[in-house]
Amino acid sequence: MFRWDADPVELARLVPGAAPGGRRQVGLRQTLLAAHLACDVEVANPAVESMLRRLLAALAVRVGGLDMAGREAWEERFDALLAAGRFDAAKVTGYFDRWRYRFDLYDRQRPLLQDPRLAEECSRQAPPGKLVMTRPSGSNQPWLDRTPQDVPVPSGEALGWLLAWRGYGPSGTGAQRRHGGVDSKNMKAGPLRSLVSFHPLGGDLFTSLVLSCPPPTGGEDPARDLAPWERESVEDPLVPSPVCGPVSSLVGRSAHHVLLGPDETGAATARCWVAWGTRTDLPPARDPFVIDRVKGGPVRASWRRSLLRDFDAFIHAKNPAAVGVKGQILPSWLSVFADLPEDVLEGLGPVRVRALGCHQEKQEKDEHWYAVTTPASIAAFLPSRHAQRAARVADTRKAAEGAAADLARALRAAWKQIAPGEKTCPWADEATAAYWDRAEELFWPAISHDSAGTPRFRSLAVEIYDVITRPAATTPQGLHPVAQARTTITHPRTTARRAKAA
Repeated sequence: MFRWDADPVELARLVPGAAPGGRRQVGLRQTLLAAHLACDVEVANPAVESMLRRLLAALAVRVGGLDMAGREAWEERFDALLAAGRFDAAKVTGYFDRWRYRFDLYDRQRPLLQDPRLAEECSRQAPPGKLVMTRPSGSNQPWLDRTPQDVPVPSGEALGWLLAWRGYGPSGTGAQRRHGGVDSKNMKAGPLRSLVSFHPLGGDLFTSLVLSCPPPTGGEDPARDLAPWERESVEDPLVPSPVCGPVSSLVGRSAHHVLLGPDETGAATARCWVAWGTRTDLPPARDPFVIDRVKGGPVRASWRRSLLRDFDAFIHAKNPAAVGVKGQILPSWLSVFADLPEDVLEGLGPVRVRALGCHQEKQEKDEHWYAVTTPASIAAFLPSRHAQRAARVADTRKAAEGAAADLARALRAAWKQIAPGEKTCPWADEATAAYWDRAEELFWPAISHDSAGTPRFRSLAVEIYDVITRPAATTPQGLHPVAQARTTITHPRTTARRAKAA
């Protein structure tokens, strides 16, 4: 689903039936043709949105001509594409005409992003609800969606969930599949499962997609950098292909194979097969939208981690050491964006960061999906353009994190005295989530107004501390520990005092 906002005449020509400010679902070809008229993608589930943005970015790489290995040539093409403000209609049409049958969701020989062999290799098919991760299935959370398993899934939604399985599918059991001498129903987790990704959000979909296109890193092989629909044959699940460039990075990695079965009208998926798509770990690759680490792998999603804590690192993407970020590799588009000339940045308008996370376990238990967008545009705080604003971001972030750390320290200290035999403080998670949720309301206005002072993060921490500990503070054994630990927040020790105490 896309939200449209443009000149009514042009919108009516490219997207018949759409109205400015309205919403309408269209196909991939039409999406690329009218990307400059669309405000944004509108999808209910973050996993689906995350994978749809990757699919559209891969298509943008192709139709935009950004599938080249040389960095200098790539930058010239990137600048020209931004200046054009829209994708070339002839190139979009030519690309989709070439692969027309490969974009058919129910094609018998090469259905889009599916493995037609599953119908022969799997012991049984599953109801359509197996495709929808939020419907009751296995041990996942049944309250997310109470739709029965046997209710067909409209084809537009089925494509979204097909994408979600490719990126975020769980480990565990699927259909029994026999292929190449292997007979198993065990599946590995998808390459993005339990991770959080960060995407550019421009004033229109075209801007968002162009900024999403990964730059060359030096290891590309354009001849082998293929999308699944561009391959001569369906990939061998026993020998997964390595990433050879941006397209295969964005849409070529999957630990699951899926096949959809249409209903009699072809307008909905009435059955499906979900099975293992690899028996080994996928070849290593760095996803362009996640925060990777030299040690420890990509940063996992956590709904408790506020986006404001990463904003400082985002605006310092060209020099992450300036904010003390060590061993982290930020999403590649951030440094490309920071390098754009002043006039180009001004022409693009606000560009924000959209975080899409799936706080999950590797197995089939979807804990928490979340989608968050920064209220502020990153261009307004780039150190190369606005050094004072960048410094204010750093100072405000440090103040927020300092109050949060003292809040957690105070809660642990009080709990240790009240229940000395308990190793885990039950107050910590609840307090942390409440603090960062409300800290967002203080942080963004503070960094966006030059005259704003430091927000009252410490007062917020005291308020949350008092609420969390109130039941214990009214008891004889809890009164003194709670009052004593509270001073950790109200009278924080300075660096000098800590050093002296040590």
